Amino acid sequence: MEILPEDLMDCVFDVIKKRDKTYVILKDDNDKNEEKVRKVFGGKGTEVVDIFDLLQNRMLSELIGGLSIFDSEPIFNKFGMRETTEIFYDLTKLSQSRKMLFNYALLGRRGNDGLLQSIGGGRLTKSAIYVPSENEAKAEHFIKEWGVGYTKRTIFVFEEV
Repeated sequence: MEILPEDLMDCVFDVIKKRDKTYVILKDDNDKNEEKVRKVFGGKGTEVVDIFDLLQNRMLSELIGGLSIFDSEPIFNKFGMRETTEIFYDLTKLSQSRKMLFNYALLGRRGNDGLLQSIGGGRLTKSAIYVPSENEAKAEHFIKEWGVGYTKRTIFVFEEV
């Protein structure tokens, strides 16, 4: 995309492209700014929202997976959040010795790293872990190899400062 006019850059927080839609996030709610945006981006396939409305309604969930056209970063990074996957697993179908081996491979043992350390994850509870969403596939593959049932969900976590 070509660089936006400077007066428009002053009022735009970010522009997100997702599938066939463009979401323009304004720094404040102002009809003049929305007019400027519509002149540059057109009306069809463009949604204009101010940053405060974005945080107060379900629009944020619509933007999951969307990337900024300015820097190709996920929108949630701009809010200081990172996408994380929680995985809840069930070891009840494993024998006691297989459960122990699974946990050693997952958590590590005697100074050796387990899967979680190698992919930047951690343990939440006895049967739940979290991993950065970019490493979700590795965690799923590991769990499937052990024949363990699981469910997962995506959450967004504020980065510690």
